[in-house]
Amino acid sequence: MSKTKRLYVLRHGNAQAHGFDKDAFRELTPLGVDEVIATAGAFRKKGESLDAVFVSPYVRAQQTAQHFLTELNQLNDGNGASLEGQTCSMITPSGKALDVALWLNEQPYESILLVTHQPFAYQLVDLLADEPLPHDFSMGTASLAALEGELFATACCQFRWFISQEDVCR
Repeated sequence: MSKTKRLYVLRHGNAQAHGFDKDAFRELTPLGVDEVIATAGAFRKKGESLDAVFVSPYVRAQQTAQHFLTELNQLNDGNGASLEGQTCSMITPSGKALDVALWLNEQPYESILLVTHQPFAYQLVDLLADEPLPHDFSMGTASLAALEGELFATACCQFRWFISQEDVCR
């Protein structure tokens, strides 16, 4: 019998404008850091946990993972194992959702966070969801989408919830 797996897809926080040097080297802005910290707090309130974190090699995604995980650890009062992100070159803006879904199925973890970018973030969530996404769903900066299923494949996961900056700023 297959176990249900949970997948969380987090888009990086607000970053330096396009045109800054090379895209892969764009850093989070102070607003972006605040967005990520707010999303981490909202995630923590959901009472869910993570087994593994995979992060795009782009600087803004690496910074997002660092701030998100630091905030979760602080909110846990340092109790429990602290996670570290593992760099994954498959989840960049040009990532291929189907390739990543197949790769995710090979992972032994029950609860995985991907820290990634647009348009890949939306494409992956849309590929996996078994129903049309909510009309108000988007992957704005520091948005987090949650899915679950026994298999990460086309239309095989339940879209559970999402956190957007509009939600955490209310």
